[in-house]
Amino acid sequence: MQVDSVTVIFVVLAVFVLWKLRSVLGEREGFEQRFENGPPAATPAAPQQTSPMELEWAECAERGGPVWRGFEEIARAQRDFSPKNFLAGARSAYEMIVQAFSNGDEEALRSLTSPDVLAGFKTALDERKAQGQTMQTTLVGLNDAKIVEARVDKTLAIVAVRFDGQFITATHGPDGALVEGDPHTASNVVDVWTFARPHDATTPNWTLVATSPGQ
Repeated sequence: MQVDSVTVIFVVLAVFVLWKLRSVLGEREGFEQRFENGPPAATPAAPQQTSPMELEWAECAERGGPVWRGFEEIARAQRDFSPKNFLAGARSAYEMIVQAFSNGDEEALRSLTSPDVLAGFKTALDERKAQGQTMQTTLVGLNDAKIVEARVDKTLAIVAVRFDGQFITATHGPDGALVEGDPHTASNVVDVWTFARPHDATTPNWTLVATSPGQ
């Protein structure tokens, strides 16, 4: 059989290509093997778990903010501290104190306030009584109640709450004439009330220790 030169050239070229391809594939396999034997890929870090306590705190304060850090201080001193329970109690105390002041109920005020705050309330009540005035106050509703400060001061836990409420308030003189307020129109009142509780307290009760106008 006669083999021409063109056929020989194609055969030689095919052998060369196969040899070259095998050489390249062999080098690639070696590279892949070295890669597999290299350092393992980093394992993704597990997501950080959030405790039930932190979930509760997140409903009342910004994580890592001043109020949050105050929660941490109080929780170290008072292990039963719960911002949600405190806030619920503070709302109730706010309503009771407002109503007691309106009614001139000093005994109720005494059980809920510090001596300094009670003295301020009592001065206002004495002035009202001396002038023969009566006050009627109705809490229409609370727009908001937010913890704005939390800290530890020596043996006390201190928490301040900003209350934003709607009130109908009217003060009448001895003859029944309207002296101040409006018995038919609600007005917005914003106050910051500060509560305190000793670290060694045997009850969950907090005491109102200061009041100031809010913004």
